[in-house]
Amino acid sequence: MNNVDWSDEYGYVSEGKVYLKGYFDFPDREIGEVRQSIEASVEYFRKRYEVAQQKVAELYNLVENAQNKGSYLMKLVHLRNYFADYDALGDFPALYKKLDILEEDLRKNISVNRDRNLEIKQALLLEAEPHRLSEEWKEAADKLHEIKEKWIKTGAVAKELEEEIEGSFRKVLDDFFARRKDFFNQKMLEQKTRMDSYMEIIYQAERLKYSQDWDATVTAFKALQERWKNVGKLPPDKVTKLWKRFRKATDIFFERYNQAKGLPPRFTKRVDPKQAAQEKMTAEAESLFTQPDMNVAAERAKALLMEWKNLNVPSFKQDRALGERFRLACDKIFEMNYLMRVIKRKHFFFEKKSKEEQLTIKVATMSDLVRKDKQQLELQESEAAGGSVSQTSSYNRQGYGDDQNQDNKRPATNLNVQKRKIQVKENLLNQFKNELAEIRTNRPYR
Repeated sequence: MNNVDWSDEYGYVSEGKVYLKGYFDFPDREIGEVRQSIEASVEYFRKRYEVAQQKVAELYNLVENAQNKGSYLMKLVHLRNYFADYDALGDFPALYKKLDILEEDLRKNISVNRDRNLEIKQALLLEAEPHRLSEEWKEAADKLHEIKEKWIKTGAVAKELEEEIEGSFRKVLDDFFARRKDFFNQKMLEQKTRMDSYMEIIYQAERLKYSQDWDATVTAFKALQERWKNVGKLPPDKVTKLWKRFRKATDIFFERYNQAKGLPPRFTKRVDPKQAAQEKMTAEAESLFTQPDMNVAAERAKALLMEWKNLNVPSFKQDRALGERFRLACDKIFEMNYLMRVIKRKHFFFEKKSKEEQLTIKVATMSDLVRKDKQQLELQESEAAGGSVSQTSSYNRQGYGDDQNQDNKRPATNLNVQKRKIQVKENLLNQFKNELAEIRTNRPYR
Protein backbone atom coordinates (compact mmCIF):
# COMPACT_ATOMS: atom_id res chain seq x y z
CA MET A 1 0.00 0.00 0.00
CA ASN A 2 1.47 3.33 -1.07
CA ASN A 3 0.35 6.76 0.09
CA VAL A 4 -2.17 5.42 2.63
CA ASP A 5 -4.16 8.29 4.05
CA TRP A 6 -6.22 6.21 6.49
CA SER A 7 -6.60 2.54 7.44
CA ASP A 8 -8.09 0.10 9.97
CA GLU A 9 -8.41 -3.69 10.15
CA TYR A 10 -11.10 -3.80 7.41
CA GLY A 11 -9.99 -1.21 4.85
CA TYR A 12 -7.98 1.86 3.95
CA VAL A 13 -8.00 5.09 1.91
CA SER A 14 -5.32 5.74 -0.68
CA GLU A 15 -5.05 8.45 -3.30
CA GLY A 16 -8.67 9.54 -2.81
CA LYS A 17 -10.15 6.06 -3.09
CA VAL A 18 -11.65 3.75 -0.47
CA TYR A 19 -10.55 0.09 -0.39
CA LEU A 20 -11.86 -3.03 1.38
CA LYS A 21 -9.03 -5.29 2.57
CA GLY A 22 -8.98 -8.74 1.09
CA TYR A 23 -10.31 -11.74 2.99
CA PHE A 24 -10.60 -15.43 2.19
CA ASP A 25 -9.60 -15.65 -1.49
CA PHE A 26 -10.79 -12.13 -2.27
CA PRO A 27 -8.04 -9.51 -2.96
CA ASP A 28 -8.16 -5.89 -1.86
CA ARG A 29 -11.01 -4.20 -3.72
CA GLU A 30 -11.84 -0.57 -4.48
CA ILE A 31 -15.31 0.17 -3.14
CA GLY A 32 -15.63 3.92 -3.72
CA GLU A 33 -14.12 7.39 -3.80
CA VAL A 34 -13.60 10.04 -1.14
CA ARG A 35 -16.25 12.72 -1.65
CA GLN A 36 -16.45 15.36 1.08
CA SER A 37 -13.83 13.99 3.46
CA ILE A 38 -12.09 10.76 4.42
CA GLU A 39 -14.05 10.56 7.69
CA ALA A 40 -17.42 11.04 5.95
CA SER A 41 -16.61 8.44 3.29
CA VAL A 42 -15.41 5.88 5.84
CA GLU A 43 -18.54 6.45 7.93
CA TYR A 44 -20.73 5.97 4.83
CA PHE A 45 -19.20 2.56 4.02
CA ARG A 46 -19.35 1.47 7.67
CA LYS A 47 -23.09 2.18 7.67
CA ARG A 48 -23.44 0.10 4.52
CA TYR A 49 -21.88 -2.77 6.44
CA GLU A 50 -24.54 -2.31 9.12
CA VAL A 51 -27.13 -2.73 6.36
CA ALA A 52 -25.46 -6.04 5.43
CA GLN A 53 -25.65 -7.11 9.08
CA GLN A 54 -29.37 -6.28 9.11
CA LYS A 55 -29.94 -8.46 6.03
CA VAL A 56 -28.33 -11.43 7.78
CA ALA A 57 -30.35 -10.77 10.95
CA GLU A 58 -33.57 -10.55 8.90
CA LEU A 59 -32.78 -13.87 7.22
CA TYR A 60 -32.23 -15.50 10.62
CA ASN A 61 -35.57 -14.13 11.81
CA LEU A 62 -37.40 -15.36 8.71
CA VAL A 63 -35.99 -18.85 9.11
CA GLU A 64 -36.80 -18.90 12.81
CA ASN A 65 -40.49 -18.16 12.16
CA ALA A 66 -40.88 -20.23 9.00
CA GLN A 67 -42.68 -23.55 8.88
CA ASN A 68 -40.79 -24.66 5.79
CA LYS A 69 -37.31 -23.51 6.77
CA GLY A 70 -35.59 -25.22 3.86
CA SER A 71 -37.27 -22.87 1.41
CA TYR A 72 -34.85 -20.12 2.53
CA LEU A 73 -31.71 -21.95 1.42
CA MET A 74 -31.64 -20.29 -2.00
CA LYS A 75 -32.15 -16.89 -0.39
CA LEU A 76 -29.10 -17.56 1.74
CA VAL A 77 -27.04 -18.59 -1.31
CA HIS A 78 -28.08 -15.44 -3.15
CA LEU A 79 -27.17 -13.30 -0.13
CA ARG A 80 -23.71 -14.87 0.07
CA ASN A 81 -23.10 -14.16 -3.62
CA TYR A 82 -24.43 -10.64 -3.15
CA PHE A 83 -21.90 -9.92 -0.36
CA ALA A 84 -19.00 -10.87 -2.64
CA ASP A 85 -19.51 -7.63 -4.58
CA TYR A 86 -21.09 -5.57 -1.82
CA ASP A 87 -19.36 -2.21 -1.21
CA ALA A 88 -18.92 -1.67 2.55
CA LEU A 89 -16.32 -1.58 5.32
CA GLY A 90 -16.64 -4.20 8.04
CA ASP A 91 -16.02 -7.75 9.23
CA PHE A 92 -17.31 -9.74 6.23
CA PRO A 93 -15.75 -13.03 7.41
CA ALA A 94 -17.98 -12.77 10.49
CA LEU A 95 -21.06 -12.37 8.25
CA TYR A 96 -20.04 -15.35 6.13
CA LYS A 97 -19.55 -17.41 9.26
CA LYS A 98 -23.10 -16.64 10.36
CA LEU A 99 -24.36 -17.62 6.91
CA ASP A 100 -22.35 -20.87 7.06
CA ILE A 101 -23.87 -21.77 10.43
CA LEU A 102 -27.38 -21.01 9.15
CA GLU A 103 -26.77 -22.96 5.95
CA GLU A 104 -25.67 -26.00 7.91
CA ASP A 105 -28.87 -25.84 9.98
CA LEU A 106 -30.99 -25.42 6.87
CA ARG A 107 -29.39 -28.35 5.10
CA LYS A 108 -29.95 -30.53 8.16
CA ASN A 109 -33.58 -29.40 8.21
CA ILE A 110 -33.94 -30.12 4.50
CA SER A 111 -32.43 -33.56 4.98
CA VAL A 112 -34.87 -34.34 7.79
CA ASN A 113 -37.80 -33.03 5.72
CA ARG A 114 -36.76 -35.04 2.68
CA ASP A 115 -36.54 -38.17 4.79
CA ARG A 116 -40.01 -37.46 6.11
CA ASN A 117 -41.27 -36.68 2.58
CA LEU A 118 -39.85 -40.01 1.44
CA GLU A 119 -41.77 -41.82 4.18
CA ILE A 120 -44.99 -40.00 3.22
CA LYS A 121 -44.58 -40.74 -0.48
CA GLN A 122 -43.75 -44.38 0.17
CA ALA A 123 -46.95 -44.65 2.22
CA LEU A 124 -48.95 -42.93 -0.55
CA LEU A 125 -47.42 -45.29 -3.10
CA LEU A 126 -48.51 -48.28 -1.01
CA GLU A 127 -51.99 -46.76 -0.71
CA ALA A 128 -52.21 -46.24 -4.48
CA GLU A 129 -50.82 -49.63 -5.52
CA PRO A 130 -54.00 -51.73 -4.89
CA HIS A 131 -55.96 -49.46 -7.25
CA ARG A 132 -53.61 -50.14 -10.17
CA LEU A 133 -55.62 -53.22 -11.25
CA SER A 134 -59.00 -52.13 -9.86
CA GLU A 135 -62.08 -52.28 -12.07
CA GLU A 136 -64.14 -50.10 -9.76
CA TRP A 137 -63.44 -47.30 -12.19
CA LYS A 138 -65.13 -44.36 -10.49
CA GLU A 139 -64.16 -45.21 -6.92
CA ALA A 140 -60.57 -46.01 -7.86
CA ALA A 141 -60.21 -42.88 -10.02
CA ASP A 142 -61.56 -40.69 -7.22
CA LYS A 143 -59.19 -42.29 -4.73
CA LEU A 144 -56.16 -41.94 -7.01
CA HIS A 145 -56.98 -38.28 -7.63
CA GLU A 146 -57.16 -37.78 -3.87
CA ILE A 147 -53.78 -39.52 -3.38
CA LYS A 148 -52.26 -37.48 -6.20
CA GLU A 149 -53.35 -34.25 -4.50
CA LYS A 150 -51.56 -35.37 -1.32
CA TRP A 151 -48.51 -36.36 -3.36
CA ILE A 152 -48.29 -32.94 -5.01
CA LYS A 153 -48.54 -31.20 -1.64
CA THR A 154 -45.71 -33.33 -0.24
CA GLY A 155 -42.25 -31.83 -0.69
CA ALA A 156 -39.28 -33.25 -2.56
CA VAL A 157 -37.23 -36.28 -1.53
CA ALA A 158 -33.46 -36.69 -1.82
CA LYS A 159 -32.41 -36.12 -5.43
CA GLU A 160 -30.84 -39.55 -5.79
CA LEU A 161 -34.22 -41.14 -4.91
CA GLU A 162 -36.52 -38.70 -6.68
CA GLU A 163 -36.54 -40.29 -10.14
CA GLU A 164 -37.25 -43.76 -8.77
CA ILE A 165 -40.15 -42.88 -6.46
CA GLU A 166 -41.73 -40.38 -8.85
CA GLY A 167 -41.50 -42.93 -11.65
CA SER A 168 -43.11 -45.64 -9.50
CA PHE A 169 -46.04 -43.41 -8.59
CA ARG A 170 -46.49 -42.20 -12.16
CA LYS A 171 -46.55 -45.82 -13.37
CA VAL A 172 -49.37 -46.71 -10.96
CA LEU A 173 -51.43 -43.80 -12.28
CA ASP A 174 -50.58 -44.48 -15.93
CA ASP A 175 -51.41 -48.19 -15.63
CA PHE A 176 -54.81 -47.57 -14.04
CA PHE A 177 -55.92 -44.72 -16.30
CA ALA A 178 -54.72 -46.54 -19.43
CA ARG A 179 -56.79 -49.58 -18.41
CA ARG A 180 -59.79 -47.37 -17.65
CA LYS A 181 -59.49 -45.69 -21.06
CA ASP A 182 -59.29 -49.07 -22.80
CA PHE A 183 -62.32 -50.29 -20.84
CA PHE A 184 -64.53 -47.37 -21.81
CA ASN A 185 -63.31 -47.46 -25.41
CA GLN A 186 -64.27 -51.13 -25.50
CA LYS A 187 -67.59 -50.35 -23.84
CA MET A 188 -68.33 -47.66 -26.43
CA LEU A 189 -67.46 -50.14 -29.19
CA GLU A 190 -69.77 -52.74 -27.63
CA GLN A 191 -72.58 -50.20 -27.36
CA LYS A 192 -72.11 -49.23 -30.99
CA THR A 193 -72.23 -52.90 -31.98
CA ARG A 194 -75.38 -53.40 -29.91
CA MET A 195 -76.94 -50.25 -31.36
CA ASP A 196 -76.22 -51.56 -34.86
CA SER A 197 -77.78 -54.92 -33.93
CA TYR A 198 -80.92 -53.24 -32.54
CA MET A 199 -81.22 -51.07 -35.65
CA GLU A 200 -80.86 -54.10 -37.92
CA ILE A 201 -83.70 -55.84 -36.04
CA ILE A 202 -85.84 -52.67 -36.32
CA TYR A 203 -85.17 -52.36 -40.08
CA GLN A 204 -86.21 -55.99 -40.59
CA ALA A 205 -89.35 -55.49 -38.48
CA GLU A 206 -90.31 -52.36 -40.42
CA ARG A 207 -89.82 -54.20 -43.73
CA LEU A 208 -92.06 -57.03 -42.51
CA LYS A 209 -94.86 -55.04 -40.86
CA TYR A 210 -96.99 -54.84 -44.03
CA SER A 211 -96.27 -58.39 -45.17
CA GLN A 212 -99.22 -60.61 -46.09
CA ASP A 213 -97.26 -63.84 -45.86
CA TRP A 214 -98.90 -64.26 -42.47
CA ASP A 215 -97.50 -67.48 -41.03
CA ALA A 216 -93.93 -66.98 -42.25
CA THR A 217 -93.93 -63.41 -40.97
CA VAL A 218 -95.22 -64.48 -37.53
CA THR A 219 -92.26 -66.86 -37.33
CA ALA A 220 -89.91 -64.08 -38.48
CA PHE A 221 -91.21 -61.65 -35.84
CA LYS A 222 -90.81 -64.23 -33.09
CA ALA A 223 -87.21 -64.77 -34.20
CA LEU A 224 -86.64 -61.00 -34.16
CA GLN A 225 -88.08 -60.77 -30.65
CA GLU A 226 -85.72 -63.52 -29.50
CA ARG A 227 -82.75 -61.76 -31.09
CA TRP A 228 -83.81 -58.54 -29.35
CA LYS A 229 -83.62 -60.21 -25.94
CA ASN A 230 -80.05 -61.36 -26.58
CA VAL A 231 -78.49 -58.18 -27.98
CA GLY A 232 -77.34 -56.78 -24.64
CA LYS A 233 -77.72 -53.63 -22.58
CA LEU A 234 -77.78 -50.00 -23.68
CA PRO A 235 -78.46 -46.83 -21.64
CA PRO A 236 -82.19 -46.74 -20.73
CA ASP A 237 -82.97 -43.58 -22.71
CA LYS A 238 -81.53 -45.08 -25.90
CA VAL A 239 -83.04 -48.55 -25.59
CA THR A 240 -86.47 -47.07 -24.76
CA LYS A 241 -86.59 -45.15 -28.05
CA LEU A 242 -85.43 -48.20 -30.01
CA TRP A 243 -87.96 -50.44 -28.28
CA LYS A 244 -90.80 -48.07 -29.18
CA ARG A 245 -89.88 -48.29 -32.88
CA PHE A 246 -89.63 -52.08 -32.77
CA ARG A 247 -92.86 -52.49 -30.82
CA LYS A 248 -94.69 -50.15 -33.20
CA ALA A 249 -93.70 -52.26 -36.21
CA THR A 250 -94.64 -55.44 -34.32
CA ASP A 251 -98.03 -54.04 -33.29
CA ILE A 252 -98.84 -52.94 -36.84
CA PHE A 253 -98.19 -56.40 -38.24
CA PHE A 254 -100.06 -58.34 -35.55
CA GLU A 255 -103.08 -56.02 -35.72
CA ARG A 256 -103.25 -56.73 -39.46
CA TYR A 257 -102.64 -60.43 -38.82
CA ASN A 258 -105.51 -60.66 -36.31
CA GLN A 259 -107.86 -58.80 -38.66
CA ALA A 260 -106.94 -61.12 -41.52
CA LYS A 261 -107.45 -64.24 -39.39
CA GLY A 262 -110.61 -62.91 -37.73
CA LEU A 263 -109.01 -63.02 -34.29
CA PRO A 264 -109.61 -60.63 -31.39
CA PRO A 265 -106.94 -57.96 -30.93
CA ARG A 266 -103.82 -59.60 -29.57
CA PHE A 267 -102.25 -56.44 -28.28
CA THR A 268 -104.02 -53.86 -26.20
CA LYS A 269 -102.39 -50.49 -26.45
CA ARG A 270 -100.96 -49.62 -23.07
CA VAL A 271 -101.89 -46.22 -21.75
CA ASP A 272 -99.29 -44.59 -19.55
CA PRO A 273 -101.11 -43.93 -16.23
CA LYS A 274 -99.22 -40.67 -15.74
CA GLN A 275 -100.18 -39.43 -19.19
CA ALA A 276 -103.78 -40.47 -18.54
CA ALA A 277 -103.67 -38.47 -15.29
CA GLN A 278 -102.30 -35.45 -17.16
CA GLU A 279 -105.06 -35.68 -19.77
CA LYS A 280 -107.65 -35.82 -17.00
CA MET A 281 -106.12 -32.80 -15.24
CA THR A 282 -106.03 -30.86 -18.51
CA ALA A 283 -109.70 -31.56 -19.17
CA GLU A 284 -110.58 -30.43 -15.64
CA ALA A 285 -108.47 -27.26 -15.96
CA GLU A 286 -110.22 -26.37 -19.22
CA SER A 287 -113.62 -26.95 -17.63
CA LEU A 288 -112.82 -24.57 -14.76
CA PHE A 289 -113.33 -21.59 -17.06
CA THR A 290 -117.09 -22.14 -16.81
CA GLN A 291 -116.95 -22.11 -13.01
CA PRO A 292 -119.11 -19.19 -11.77
CA ASP A 293 -116.74 -18.43 -8.87
CA MET A 294 -113.34 -17.63 -10.38
CA ASN A 295 -111.67 -17.52 -6.97
CA VAL A 296 -112.65 -21.15 -6.35
CA ALA A 297 -111.52 -22.02 -9.89
CA ALA A 298 -108.12 -20.39 -9.30
CA GLU A 299 -107.58 -22.32 -6.07
CA ARG A 300 -108.36 -25.56 -7.88
CA ALA A 301 -106.01 -24.60 -10.73
CA LYS A 302 -103.20 -24.08 -8.20
CA ALA A 303 -103.89 -27.54 -6.75
CA LEU A 304 -103.82 -29.05 -10.25
CA LEU A 305 -100.46 -27.41 -10.93
CA MET A 306 -99.04 -29.06 -7.82
CA GLU A 307 -100.52 -32.44 -8.78
CA TRP A 308 -99.02 -32.09 -12.26
CA LYS A 309 -95.60 -31.36 -10.80
CA ASN A 310 -95.79 -34.32 -8.40
CA LEU A 311 -96.32 -36.75 -11.29
CA ASN A 312 -92.61 -36.25 -12.15
CA VAL A 313 -93.00 -37.17 -15.82
CA PRO A 314 -89.51 -37.22 -17.49
CA SER A 315 -89.08 -34.52 -20.12
CA PHE A 316 -88.50 -37.01 -22.93
CA LYS A 317 -91.86 -38.65 -22.15
CA GLN A 318 -93.76 -35.41 -21.74
CA ASP A 319 -96.48 -34.62 -24.32
CA ARG A 320 -95.53 -31.01 -25.05
CA ALA A 321 -98.83 -30.16 -26.72
CA LEU A 322 -100.75 -31.51 -23.72
CA GLY A 323 -98.50 -29.60 -21.34
CA GLU A 324 -99.10 -26.35 -23.23
CA ARG A 325 -102.88 -26.91 -23.17
CA PHE A 326 -102.75 -27.44 -19.42
CA ARG A 327 -100.66 -24.33 -18.69
CA LEU A 328 -102.78 -22.18 -20.99
CA ALA A 329 -105.96 -23.35 -19.26
CA CYS A 330 -104.49 -22.53 -15.83
CA ASP A 331 -103.15 -19.16 -17.01
CA LYS A 332 -106.57 -18.22 -18.37
CA ILE A 333 -108.14 -19.07 -15.00
CA PHE A 334 -105.61 -16.91 -13.14
CA GLU A 335 -106.07 -13.99 -15.55
CA MET A 336 -109.85 -14.30 -15.42
CA ASN A 337 -109.76 -14.41 -11.62
CA TYR A 338 -107.66 -11.25 -11.51
CA LEU A 339 -109.90 -9.53 -14.06
CA MET A 340 -113.01 -10.26 -11.98
CA ARG A 341 -111.35 -8.92 -8.83
CA VAL A 342 -110.54 -5.66 -10.63
CA ILE A 343 -114.06 -5.41 -12.08
CA LYS A 344 -115.84 -6.08 -8.79
CA ARG A 345 -113.84 -3.37 -7.04
CA LYS A 346 -115.18 -0.83 -9.54
CA HIS A 347 -118.62 -2.27 -10.39
CA PHE A 348 -120.42 -3.38 -7.24
CA PHE A 349 -123.53 -4.63 -9.05
CA PHE A 350 -121.70 -6.27 -11.95
CA GLU A 351 -123.49 -9.62 -11.56
CA LYS A 352 -126.89 -7.92 -11.84
CA LYS A 353 -126.07 -6.35 -15.19
CA SER A 354 -127.08 -7.84 -18.53
CA LYS A 355 -124.76 -10.17 -20.44
CA GLU A 356 -124.02 -7.42 -22.97
CA GLU A 357 -123.17 -4.91 -20.23
CA GLN A 358 -120.92 -7.43 -18.49
CA LEU A 359 -119.03 -8.15 -21.71
CA THR A 360 -118.67 -4.43 -22.41
CA ILE A 361 -117.11 -3.94 -18.97
CA LYS A 362 -114.83 -6.97 -19.47
CA VAL A 363 -113.62 -5.65 -22.84
CA ALA A 364 -112.90 -2.18 -21.45
CA THR A 365 -111.17 -3.44 -18.30
CA MET A 366 -109.11 -6.09 -20.09
CA SER A 367 -108.06 -3.60 -22.76
CA ASP A 368 -106.75 -1.33 -20.02
CA LEU A 369 -104.87 -4.22 -18.37
CA VAL A 370 -103.28 -5.21 -21.69
CA ARG A 371 -102.19 -1.61 -22.27
CA LYS A 372 -100.54 -1.44 -18.83
CA ASP A 373 -98.84 -4.80 -19.32
CA LYS A 374 -97.39 -3.68 -22.64
CA GLN A 375 -96.06 -0.52 -21.00
CA GLN A 376 -94.48 -2.69 -18.31
CA LEU A 377 -92.94 -4.93 -20.97
CA GLU A 378 -91.40 -1.94 -22.73
CA LEU A 379 -89.94 -0.78 -19.42
CA GLN A 380 -88.49 -4.21 -18.68
CA GLU A 381 -86.98 -4.48 -22.16
CA SER A 382 -85.43 -1.04 -21.74
CA GLU A 383 -83.99 -1.91 -18.33
CA ALA A 384 -82.69 -5.25 -19.60
CA ALA A 385 -80.95 -3.53 -22.51
CA GLY A 386 -79.41 -1.02 -20.10
CA GLY A 387 -78.11 -3.72 -17.75
CA SER A 388 -80.45 -2.95 -14.85
CA VAL A 389 -83.34 -5.05 -13.70
CA SER A 390 -86.45 -3.83 -11.98
CA GLN A 391 -87.30 -5.80 -8.90
CA THR A 392 -91.00 -4.85 -8.97
CA SER A 393 -93.42 -5.54 -11.78
CA SER A 394 -97.08 -5.20 -12.45
CA TYR A 395 -97.09 -8.97 -12.49
CA ASN A 396 -97.20 -9.03 -8.72
CA ARG A 397 -98.86 -5.65 -8.25
CA GLN A 398 -101.79 -6.95 -10.26
CA GLY A 399 -101.93 -10.06 -8.14
CA TYR A 400 -101.25 -12.50 -10.97
CA GLY A 401 -98.26 -13.90 -9.15
CA ASP A 402 -100.42 -14.53 -6.08
CA ASP A 403 -102.50 -16.90 -8.16
CA GLN A 404 -99.52 -18.85 -9.43
CA ASN A 405 -98.36 -22.09 -7.90
CA GLN A 406 -95.12 -21.47 -5.99
CA ASP A 407 -93.23 -23.88 -8.22
CA ASN A 408 -94.36 -22.08 -11.36
CA LYS A 409 -93.47 -18.53 -10.29
CA ARG A 410 -90.94 -16.75 -12.43
CA PRO A 411 -88.89 -13.66 -11.64
CA ALA A 412 -90.89 -10.52 -12.40
CA THR A 413 -88.25 -9.40 -14.84
CA ASN A 414 -88.52 -12.46 -17.06
CA LEU A 415 -89.52 -10.99 -20.41
CA ASN A 416 -90.90 -14.27 -21.74
CA VAL A 417 -93.30 -14.53 -18.80
CA GLN A 418 -94.48 -10.97 -19.35
CA LYS A 419 -95.05 -11.66 -23.05
CA ARG A 420 -97.00 -14.82 -22.27
CA LYS A 421 -99.11 -12.93 -19.79
CA ILE A 422 -100.01 -10.36 -22.45
CA GLN A 423 -100.76 -13.13 -24.93
CA VAL A 424 -103.20 -14.82 -22.52
CA LYS A 425 -104.94 -11.51 -21.78
CA GLU A 426 -105.28 -10.72 -25.48
CA ASN A 427 -106.70 -14.20 -26.08
CA LEU A 428 -109.39 -13.54 -23.46
CA LEU A 429 -109.97 -10.03 -24.80
CA ASN A 430 -110.64 -11.38 -28.30
CA GLN A 431 -112.98 -13.97 -26.83
CA PHE A 432 -114.97 -11.25 -25.03
CA LYS A 433 -115.11 -9.11 -28.18
CA ASN A 434 -116.39 -12.02 -30.27
CA GLU A 435 -119.09 -12.83 -27.72
CA LEU A 436 -120.11 -9.17 -27.55
CA ALA A 437 -120.24 -8.88 -31.34
CA GLU A 438 -122.41 -11.99 -31.57
CA ILE A 439 -124.89 -10.58 -29.02
CA ARG A 440 -125.13 -7.28 -30.86
CA THR A 441 -125.49 -8.99 -34.23
CA ASN A 442 -128.34 -11.16 -32.99
CA ARG A 443 -130.08 -8.30 -31.16
CA PRO A 444 -133.67 -8.04 -32.53
CA TYR A 445 -134.66 -4.78 -34.27
CA ARG A 446 -137.34 -2.78 -32.51
